[in-house]
This record gives sequence, structure tokens and C-alpha cells, in this order.
Amino acid sequence: MRFVIGGKNSGKRAFVKNEYGIADIPRADYDTVMTERAVGDFHSFIRRMMEDNRDIRAVTDKMLAENPDIIIISDEIGYGVVPMDKADREWRERVGRECCYIAEKAEKVIRVICGIGNVIT
Repeated sequence: MRFVIGGKNSGKRAFVKNEYGIADIPRADYDTVMTERAVGDFHSFIRRMMEDNRDIRAVTDKMLAENPDIIIISDEIGYGVVPMDKADREWRERVGRECCYIAEKAEKVIRVICGIGNVIT
């Protein structure tokens, strides 16, 4: 699995399309994370799982077991102003923790800045 992370509109999708020759990158949902070669907006998928009271770690583990070559794209949302809304703070915290978990399991972690991929690990 490869994990691509970066700020909003930092060129992550274009980087993955160019680097891996992928034409279409759907948004992450329960089906795409199990079958697609690459998925985007993983941070939004985490919000949907929280709203649906899903076990996020169990879904992540199942995804990694069933689709080990997936490329996961997520925004970094932990920088900047801490949200005043409790649910938004909890989501921000959960995204950070899941991104750490995914990065730990990833074969390669790439941070994209201005469309340029920088391999972190």
C-alpha cells in the first residue's frame, strides 16, 4: 500500500495519476477501498464512517488485507486553527490517528507539496 498525503489542493491526485498511470481516482467509500487501485479523500471517508458509527480501524484493516496494493490519498487536516465544534475536533483527531496507523503500515509514504512528491518513508 502507498499513502499519499498533503494539504488541500496540493496536487496529490495529479501526482498519483502521473506517477502511477491511473486515469480515474474515485472518492474513498466502503466499496472503492476494497477494489480500486487508488482512492482519494480518505479523510472524508473517515468522517462518513464516524457518522455511520463504523469501526474505522476494522474497516482500515479489512481494506489493507483485501486490497494491499491500494494507493490512499488523504488531506492533512491537522494544521491550522483547531475547530470550535466538538465533532469537528474529534474528526480531526481521528483522521490524524488513522493517518498515523496507515503510514505505519504503508510500503511507501509520499507527502505532496506544490505537486511534487517527497518520499517520507
